Amino acid sequence: MEVRLGNIKFGDVPVMIGSLFYKSDRKVIDHKRGDVNRPALLRELKSVSKLKERTGLFHALDIIAETPEAMERYIAAVAELTDDPLLIGGLNEDTRIAGYRKASELGLVDRCGINSVSLATSERELECIKDSGIKFAIVQTLDPAAVYPEEKLQVLKGGLLERCRNAGITDVAIDVGIIDFTSVWLAAESIKAVKNELGLPAGCAPSNVAYQPLLKKKVTKRVARSMNVALNTMIQIAGADFILYGPLRAAGYIFEAAATVEGIKAYGEKLKGKAFEKSHPLYKFLAKL
Repeated sequence: MEVRLGNIKFGDVPVMIGSLFYKSDRKVIDHKRGDVNRPALLRELKSVSKLKERTGLFHALDIIAETPEAMERYIAAVAELTDDPLLIGGLNEDTRIAGYRKASELGLVDRCGINSVSLATSERELECIKDSGIKFAIVQTLDPAAVYPEEKLQVLKGGLLERCRNAGITDVAIDVGIIDFTSVWLAAESIKAVKNELGLPAGCAPSNVAYQPLLKKKVTKRVARSMNVALNTMIQIAGADFILYGPLRAAGYIFEAAATVEGIKAYGEKLKGKAFEKSHPLYKFLAKL
C-alpha cells in the first residue's frame, strides 16, 4: 500500500521527523501567543534542507503548540519557510483542532498530517479532522493494555483503523510506541509485525527514551545523543519507515548516522538484486564517503 504525505512517500527511505516549538525550544519567544525568533527558525530549517540534500533522507516537521493562537501562527510561519510536510500535534484538543482548521484555511491539507490519532481521540476531534480534509495521520498504538506486537495489531484491527477511515483519513503510518529501554525490542518487533501483517508503514520515537536519563541528570548531553543514535539504528534495522528523532536541531548529529545505516542496508539488498534510485542514501551519501 502506497502511503504519501505531501511531497514524500513512505518506503525504502525512512521519513525523519523533527519537532518544533516544544516547551524548551529556545526559538520560541512566547509559547502562548506563538511568537518565534524567525531568523533562528530559518537557520535551522536551512540546515535541515542541506542535510536532506547531502544524505538523501526524507523529512517532515512535527508542530507542537500550547494554544490555538500559537498553533495557527506556527503553521502559517513554517509553511512559508519550507516545503517539508507538517504534522499537527498540539498539547490539547482545542489547539490541534485550530491547527486542522488553519491548514484547511491556508490550502495546506495536502502537505499536513496529524500526530496522532489514538484510542483516546474524541469523536469531536475526528469530526473536525474530517471537515478539514486532512487525509494523513500517524496512528498511535501506545496503550498499557497493548504491549506486545500481537496486542498492538489487535488494537489496530479492532477498531482504531476504522475510526481513521470514518474520519476521512486514507493514508496512515503506525507509531508502535516506545516508553523505556526495555520496550525498544518490543517496538522493533511491532514494526515488523505491522509491516508484515497490515502492509502499513510503521515507526516510533526512540528519542523519547534516549533523552529520559538526561532529563533525570543521569547522563550528559553527549551520552544522550549517542544513545539516541544507537536506538535509531536499532529501529532502522527493524525496518522503520519513519523516526521521530527529537528536536529539529538534533538533525545535525542524527541525519548522517541514519543515512549510513540506510546505505549499508541498501547495499545488502543490492547484492540480492534490488535496485535503488540514485537519490537513495546508498549513492547520495555512503558512496561519497
